[in-house]
Amino acid sequence: MKSRISPYIAAIALITVLATAGCLGPAGTAVNATPEPTPESCEACTVPEGFCGPPGVCPGEPVNEVYAFTDKNVYRIGEVVEFGIVNCGDEPVEFSNPSPWRVDRWGANTSGCTPENCTGGMWETIGRSGRAHTGDIVYLYPGDNWTVQWDTASWDAAQGKNVEPMGNSTLTPRTYRIWIWNSINISKEFEFV
Repeated sequence: MKSRISPYIAAIALITVLATAGCLGPAGTAVNATPEPTPESCEACTVPEGFCGPPGVCPGEPVNEVYAFTDKNVYRIGEVVEFGIVNCGDEPVEFSNPSPWRVDRWGANTSGCTPENCTGGMWETIGRSGRAHTGDIVYLYPGDNWTVQWDTASWDAAQGKNVEPMGNSTLTPRTYRIWIWNSINISKEFEFV
């Protein structure tokens, strides 16, 4: 007479063998998976001596003691990007509009280049301040700052709000900059991940 093993007992034995071999443990990170980057807060930023702007922001390079800044260096698409400018100098800075800024995206390996960077890419404007240029003169006085919040979650529906999309304005992970123009043209780069 042949010995016959119940299918239930065989299933239990197989599960026991697999469990003890580690085959039924919790799923871990796949071997080739890249962990998602964590946005960098500005606690890690280097704030230059003499910076007079708001605390907890990441200033860019100054031009005539005026700094552009963001509240972080790295964002996830959908977050609010807070940016602005601050005058740390001794003289008022003149602008022809209260919100003279635009959002640019770096396009690597594209034809052309910018005067600042000719490494096979160029900046593409994807948004600008939502206000019409009035021709009025406004001043940013010493110690004053202008701050704007850009809600990237509602980017496609932002027409007429703080940022007005232009052209191919779909946000993708890469380098961007806030570029503020007047006679000094300052900018601050940041990343979307």
